[in-house]
Amino acid sequence: MAELRTWLLKGFFHEFGAEKDLAKTFPGAFLMIRFRNSPAMVAYLPPDEGFECMVGGDEDADVDYMMDPTLEPLHCKIAWHTGFSGWTVEDLGTSFGTSVQNERIDASRPVLLTDKDVIRPGGGLLQMQFYSGATLFDRMSQAGVTRTVARLKDRKPKDGE
Repeated sequence: MAELRTWLLKGFFHEFGAEKDLAKTFPGAFLMIRFRNSPAMVAYLPPDEGFECMVGGDEDADVDYMMDPTLEPLHCKIAWHTGFSGWTVEDLGTSFGTSVQNERIDASRPVLLTDKDVIRPGGGLLQMQFYSGATLFDRMSQAGVTRTVARLKDRKPKDGE
C-alpha cells in the first residue's frame, strides 16, 4: 500500500510549481494542511485501493497534531474508495467530531469529498482542504507560483551560485 507523502507548502511549490501537468505526475488528490501558526503542508493522496490517511493527535496517525487537545489519538480517516471513484472522510466516533464544509458529519459514515472541500477535525484548530491535482496547479498559477518557479529554474546561475 502507498505511503502518505508530505511536503512543506513552500518546498512543494519549489519542487513542482513549474510542472505543466501536475495531474499526470500526481494522478491522485492533495490535502493542503494548516494548523494554527505552523507552516502549511501539502499531502499527496494516491488513488490506490485500500489507501487510508489517519488524522489525529497521536504519533501513530499519518497526519498527527499532538498539540490539539480536541483531536482523538485517531480522529478521522481519509480513504480511497474504488466504488465511489473518489476519496471519503470518516469521523471515528469522536467527542468533537469532524466537519466538512462547516457541517458536522455523522460518525462512522464516510462522506465523499469533492474538489475544494474544507475538512475540520476536532475543534477546528486543524484545517485541511481537499484538491485535485488540476485544481491545485490552477491555484498555484493564480497565485503566480508557477511563473516564479519557472523563471527561477530558467535563469542562469550567477558566479558563485
